[in-house]
Amino acid sequence: MSVTNVTLCDFFITIFVLKISIMNSDLLFFCTICREKSPEEIAGLNCAIEHTVKTYKRGEHIAFQGDKIAHLHMLAKGRVKTEMVSDSGLTLSVEEIKAPYPLAAAFLFADDNRFPVDVTALEECEVILIGKRAVEQQMAKCPGFLRGFMAFSANRVQFLSERLKVFSQKGIRAKLAYYILKRTTRDGRFELGQSIASLAEYFGVERPSLSRCLSDMAAQGAIEYEGGKGKILDYNTMKEMLG
Repeated sequence: MSVTNVTLCDFFITIFVLKISIMNSDLLFFCTICREKSPEEIAGLNCAIEHTVKTYKRGEHIAFQGDKIAHLHMLAKGRVKTEMVSDSGLTLSVEEIKAPYPLAAAFLFADDNRFPVDVTALEECEVILIGKRAVEQQMAKCPGFLRGFMAFSANRVQFLSERLKVFSQKGIRAKLAYYILKRTTRDGRFELGQSIASLAEYFGVERPSLSRCLSDMAAQGAIEYEGGKGKILDYNTMKEMLG
């Protein structure tokens, strides 16, 4: 673990913007202004910030559901999985996250600012911790950082809302139908975007059950499907499957 001072914009550029090709354009991390600056311009900025770096081995917990969030957690290296555990002990897979990416940033300023999920390292990870007060100060100084943080937080709320909609569907068939309909283009084509095993974990169901459901949809004539890609043939049937 180490604590150091660096220029904030140079820090974010080094960790995140150099990897912009694997980021979504709306993941600003977080400054819309600084992202447009050259490395030379960034090096001349005077906006120091203190941060702590922690490393985790594969299988280690980075955070547990319910842990207090006192820092902005930036996953700078590696890959993690997030899971939600119910009071009854049921574990629901939420998503896998690859660096560079913030962890639970949308909850940093919540009244009850706690991790909503367990976060576990899937490989060796490096997490950068930036204090809440430092983040507040940067928001006050830099409108671009504030806008970026707000946009990212809003996008995460939308993601979690969509995740809840999938989970609220009753039964595997309804979950799969909803998932496919949301990923279908205007010409009726869709891609699952992940393996059957990963999708089964995402739904919280067994892989063979999900495979059978997908085969039944194809046999029923609702879809055609092969190799992770397909096309909806009967929209009415698909909509009738929703819970």
